[in-house]
Amino acid sequence: MSQPGNARLNRSLGGALGEDVRRFREARGMSQEALAHATGYSKSYVSKVESGSVLPSQRFAEGCDKVFSTGGLFARQLRRLTEGEHPSWFAPFIEAEREADVIEDYSTLFVFGLLQTPEYARAALGAVTSGADPRDLDAKVAGRMRRREIMEREEPPQVWVVLHEACLRANVGTPEVMAAQLRFLCTAATRYRTLTLQVLPFSESAAARATPFTLLAFDEGPPRLHVEGPQSARSYDDKAALRNSRRIFDHLRACSLSPHASLDFIDTVRETHERQSRMDQVQLQRRRGGQLRRVGPGARVRRGRRPGAGQ
Repeated sequence: MSQPGNARLNRSLGGALGEDVRRFREARGMSQEALAHATGYSKSYVSKVESGSVLPSQRFAEGCDKVFSTGGLFARQLRRLTEGEHPSWFAPFIEAEREADVIEDYSTLFVFGLLQTPEYARAALGAVTSGADPRDLDAKVAGRMRRREIMEREEPPQVWVVLHEACLRANVGTPEVMAAQLRFLCTAATRYRTLTLQVLPFSESAAARATPFTLLAFDEGPPRLHVEGPQSARSYDDKAALRNSRRIFDHLRACSLSPHASLDFIDTVRETHERQSRMDQVQLQRRRGGQLRRVGPGARVRRGRRPGAGQ
């Protein structure tokens, strides 16, 4: 069923895209009828797209890219318009997160998006959108960073995050990226007065849950549960699901390290990533400087280049 204002929204979103379609068509000397035939749509449909009264379908956008040889330009532009900085299935959660008075999150592998650094977010998003246009990735990272604006409000929400130890150990990006991310977590815990962080260590694996989830509570209106899966996410507001999730989250908090001990733990893991980063740098320098070989018990000598080799 169409929602109120959809026509106005489509006109607002599709105006610039429709104008681009018209310009490319005219530059190629094509009529609306010819473009309609080439893309498998009617002349009326092409006219509505160009006027901005209809937001084109993905198939039409891809058809235009094929006809105009624009290498996916129209398909990407449409995707940005319809999804913005977040996929369509995630947009409702973002809106709810902005309105929430209490945010409670359990993260199992990736650090909660609200607390990610730009470099970490880029590595995480790039891993799940392999081959994505860099401009799309830039927009998604920027959108993720803007989520943190709610923490800067005069009256920010209460945010309580339980991080499974795997979030700290996983190699997202490089050891340097991980070290910076964990450093930021420690800084954020003191910078944001309404933020509480706890770590669920591997030693408490019996309490761990495989699925990450977020509980959102509001001063007005019922609470909501957001559960992420590998391809999308679902929100729940039925009482049974909320009651069970509340019980699980309270148990996770009870089994986690205290907030103070958690920050010490995060800082210790940060040092591990920093040591790995330094080791990686040493290995890189050694590879650039030539291979090492042994010539006797415990001896290590850098093998020099043969005269003329590698010139």
